[in-house]
Amino acid sequence: MINQLQQKYQLSLLLLLATVAILGVFPFAVIRYFEGNVTAAVIDMALVLGMIAFVAYAFYSKKIRMVSAVLAVFINAGVVAIVRANGIDSFLWVYPVFASTFMLLKPVEAFGVNIVAGASIVALSDILATVSLDSYIVTILMLSLSTFVYASHSAKQFRLLETLNTVDALTGAFNRRAMSADIKAAISNSERTGAKPLLVILDLDYFKTVNDKYGHAVGDEVLKSFVAITRTHIRQYDRLYRFGGEEFVLLISQINDQHHTFINNLRQAIKNALKTPDGKEITVSFGVASWLPDSTEDTWLQRADEALYIAKSEGRDRAVFSDECSG
Repeated sequence: MINQLQQKYQLSLLLLLATVAILGVFPFAVIRYFEGNVTAAVIDMALVLGMIAFVAYAFYSKKIRMVSAVLAVFINAGVVAIVRANGIDSFLWVYPVFASTFMLLKPVEAFGVNIVAGASIVALSDILATVSLDSYIVTILMLSLSTFVYASHSAKQFRLLETLNTVDALTGAFNRRAMSADIKAAISNSERTGAKPLLVILDLDYFKTVNDKYGHAVGDEVLKSFVAITRTHIRQYDRLYRFGGEEFVLLISQINDQHHTFINNLRQAIKNALKTPDGKEITVSFGVASWLPDSTEDTWLQRADEALYIAKSEGRDRAVFSDECSG
């Protein structure tokens, strides 16, 4: 889910940047062509067509991070070329291009690209015949540093927004919004590659009794502990979501034929570690459903929920696999 948010955000920036740049650069390409400045016109048109091609490739390939990096280098190389070819008449393009670099790259990366491009302009053009070196260095540094601060703050705010949008505030597990997006992505991947992930619904047994006996504050701490314990016993790419109340969903990426052992070891680990304040164990029931062809998010969850129902009706503290109870 977080990666998808990042992709949408970065793609929107690419589209916005490319639109503004094309509308700004294309008229100059036409003007310079009719003025007889063919070299500058060709560079401008190369920048316009290049940006269109890069953004189109990012849109269809979803390789947004890679495209953004290449595009940043491309437009910086373009501004060096246009300043070298056109001199002071194109020098002011340095500032919007350097600022745009921070929209495409991480702040530290963008700052580095700006330094290289700025030094290249000094080395490859005669701009210092018109602009003093001191003014050039100070203005470029001020622009880059100011944009660096702003880009760093924006990145921090976006990470906070991602957290608020995808993480359950109480437990720190991912929320249902993140779960829905990740399940859809897992289904798409399974249809494409044949991978067989597991979808597990976990329910804390007799959790209402915990709340009634010890209070909701203790119940909240139990939920937090459950999430912490579970996360220490699953793999890096397995994802835990709060489904509602004391129910959680675990999305397990492709696993070998030892999935029964994996699930039962996890159940036992939670049982051994999750306790009430007076040391009584808290058990968990599991409903497990492997991915099947033509599964949807709803049907996959339904099969896991039906397996969970059986686990609870058979005495709780157990894992039931849907492929063993169908029919």
